[in-house]
Amino acid sequence: MNLVIIDYGSGNLRSVENAFKNSVETNKLNFTIQVTNELELISKADHLVLPGVGSFPDCKKGLEDIKGLVNLLTNEVINNKKKFLGICVGMQLMVNFSLEKQRTEGFCWLDGNFKKIGKKGLDYLGRDYKIPHMGWNNLQFNYNNHPILENITENEQFYFVHSFALESKNTNQIIAITNYNQKIPAIIGKDNYIGVQFHPEKSGNSGQKFIYNWLKWYP
Repeated sequence: MNLVIIDYGSGNLRSVENAFKNSVETNKLNFTIQVTNELELISKADHLVLPGVGSFPDCKKGLEDIKGLVNLLTNEVINNKKKFLGICVGMQLMVNFSLEKQRTEGFCWLDGNFKKIGKKGLDYLGRDYKIPHMGWNNLQFNYNNHPILENITENEQFYFVHSFALESKNTNQIIAITNYNQKIPAIIGKDNYIGVQFHPEKSGNSGQKFIYNWLKWYP
């Protein structure tokens, strides 16, 4: 199997690459892993990973600056049913639009939009919630039987860094949420594509479980 981590100038690529290599080696999986922005190599991949660090508009521009990349991704994921994982802003790009800085269109693969997390309420220590939402949080599963959650419990912690959260009326596409000062979709997906708001590459053993589940998942 060929796995491509897409390099478009935004994302902690080395951490993501190392996390996937670790899972492949530990579990003795037959994968080759490449980090590239070459359209020909992306089109030949069986599995696609889109990381994202920074603002939604900057990430979208980075993709658009590579001529033909956005259209290629849609063709490979939606039409050719390639398995896809979006991480953090890579997940956010999967929906209709984001209101970060300015309204910016996403890929429109899933319904919804991203708005800034509210500041209302106090945390369990009586402190104001801070934005960005940064740190370790557990998940609450909307679909306990989804293969992406195999051997993961609701007590496990994943690492989040973000200021915007998904709003969507289509709850069927929300696989798991996390609670901060509001319910925040943490895993979304449909068919062959999955997005995560947290960083599995920074989430220790729980992140490795998730990566392994995604690698062996057959939608």
